[in-house]
Amino acid sequence: MNALLTRIKLGFILCFTGLLLSTSVKADTPTTAISASAYQTLFSQNADKTQLITLSQKLNLGETVRGHFVQSRQLKVLKKPLISQGQFIFDQTQGLIWQQITPFESLLILKDKQLIQRDSQGRVQISKADASASAAAMGDLLPNLVRAMLVGDISGLSENFELHCLITDKLNTERLSTDGQWQLGLTPKDPLMKKAIANMVLEGSDVLQSLVLLSAAPSVSTQDMTRIDFSALSQGKLSETELTQYAVAIEANKP
Repeated sequence: MNALLTRIKLGFILCFTGLLLSTSVKADTPTTAISASAYQTLFSQNADKTQLITLSQKLNLGETVRGHFVQSRQLKVLKKPLISQGQFIFDQTQGLIWQQITPFESLLILKDKQLIQRDSQGRVQISKADASASAAAMGDLLPNLVRAMLVGDISGLSENFELHCLITDKLNTERLSTDGQWQLGLTPKDPLMKKAIANMVLEGSDVLQSLVLLSAAPSVSTQDMTRIDFSALSQGKLSETELTQYAVAIEANKP
């Protein structure tokens, strides 16, 4: 697989998860960290059909969803996590906007098989997924992955991931939990994606609450770990202001 395809694949993955190192800074105050080992029980069992049907209903947030996020990256080489905050919009027609607000502004847009990045200085960089048939296929895969996670398309997720599920009243004693709490574990089938992100965990109750990414198997005691907590999720048609944000993708392509 050539270097260009590798860059495109990883770029699209990082777009969705907001994992670019430049988008975070060290936290000023300590935060309660959850060990990756907390997910060992989840990945020790496969999901059954009944569980997946239940989760598909809880994950279905509609054609358009927006909300806030707080991202915490725990790197094994650092004592304190890296924190960033912002907001996102996902529309099945327009694509994904991942807008960081603090510690500094940046913008990622996944739209029409391309990744548009705008940094705090206003500089725009575009990575297109049409350089080859394989790259084009990946350009289709990642938007579909985002859609599957947000609208409850479990069959779409199962095409690209091995699924694990845990539904319980209390998942662990390290954090607050409410009745009906659930976890959906995803292990990538694609070797390159698995190299970048070994495992993913979706967590929630009535709605999706967080996305956790592990750099290795949960049994590995020391590893990089990213947690993205979602809040203020809402549905509804895109506003004129939101449509203007997607227009960055159009302007970026003008000569």
